[in-house]
Amino acid sequence: MSSILKSRQLILGSAFVAFALQFVPYFLDIPALTVVSTKLSLIAAIANAFTLSLAVYSQFMRGVSFVRRRARGYIFKVYMMMAMILMVAFAMISQTSGPYNWVMYAIITPLSSVNYGILAFYMASTCARAFKARNTKALLFLASGFIVLFYQAPLTGAVIPAIEPISLYITDTFVMAISRTFTISLTLGAIVFGVRLLLGRERSVIGAGE
Repeated sequence: MSSILKSRQLILGSAFVAFALQFVPYFLDIPALTVVSTKLSLIAAIANAFTLSLAVYSQFMRGVSFVRRRARGYIFKVYMMMAMILMVAFAMISQTSGPYNWVMYAIITPLSSVNYGILAFYMASTCARAFKARNTKALLFLASGFIVLFYQAPLTGAVIPAIEPISLYITDTFVMAISRTFTISLTLGAIVFGVRLLLGRERSVIGAGE
């Protein structure tokens, strides 16, 4: 039985059927297929919720292992597990009550801010390596980055008011164009990946590599 469930043909067939049930109702008005597509989306959402719950459980048990071994930084794991327990407990009671909001604004939000603050140093280090005017293109990239960066600083915007229209022009034209190009490339890549998966060309996803 396990060999049948692990067979590449069954996995590809299931993927193709799921794809057809989600894809066809967008173009053909078939009530039965629409109902099945809705049910399938609901099943996927429930499966994702269970997957997230399993991830939270695994993270919690990993924290317990850290605390038992008194590993380096285990006190932070204790703090994390306490926050997880409080969040789950208060969320099961009410997501609009005072305790839940307190955990969100007193624990989760500050931790998120600290996380972004730490990442800012890595981003600054990366920018320091990337922002080197080796040629004309790099010089233009460096100038655009500094203009947008200085505009985000309140002091610079107050001292140099003329920087605002330049920064807005860069973000509304060049940055928007690059963002849309990236989105289009990502979408085309996802479509190509899905077609290769349905044709059996992409075997690594189904656990049957070359």
